Amino acid sequence: MRRSFQVVMLLAVLAVGTVFIGCSSKGSRADTEKPSEKMATAATVGTNVGDSAPDFQLTSIDGAAVSLAGLRGQPAVLVFWTAWCPTCKEEAPHFNELAAKYETRGVRVLGINIQDSLARTQSGIKDFGIRYAVARDPDASVARRYRVTGTPTVVLLDKAGTVKYFGNALPDDYAQRLDALITDD
Repeated sequence: MRRSFQVVMLLAVLAVGTVFIGCSSKGSRADTEKPSEKMATAATVGTNVGDSAPDFQLTSIDGAAVSLAGLRGQPAVLVFWTAWCPTCKEEAPHFNELAAKYETRGVRVLGINIQDSLARTQSGIKDFGIRYAVARDPDASVARRYRVTGTPTVVLLDKAGTVKYFGNALPDDYAQRLDALITDD
């Protein structure tokens, strides 16, 4: 009986540790190289800078269909987040500011909530004060395709859906990057 209790406790500790590892620290960045430093062929689908972003189809909180194809033609910012992530809550005002400034200039900002229930997602939107579109990824299939390893994960896409940035924080030079994506034809 005592051995069973020890095994259960060990598994519980590992599960809690896994949850906390999933929420990234503010300064962690998976890829901060500029597009000219790391290029892949446009035909490659993936999340490396220069890759064509993986396609997805999700449902937004208001019930509308959202897909990568629907975002094409405009630069886009994808923000993968969870309602239990304190870093996501801390970063939400920055994404709200980005959306307020750039959505009027044609940039689409889409929050993608990973695996939270509808109620928890709605609660997170309210608690974080999110003021941009949010879609749910209830089974994390899109997060897996995008190789999300922590939250938040930020992906900047050009008008063709090519990855221009992938990381766990909004890059310091995001304004310059988005300005370039807006004017790039």
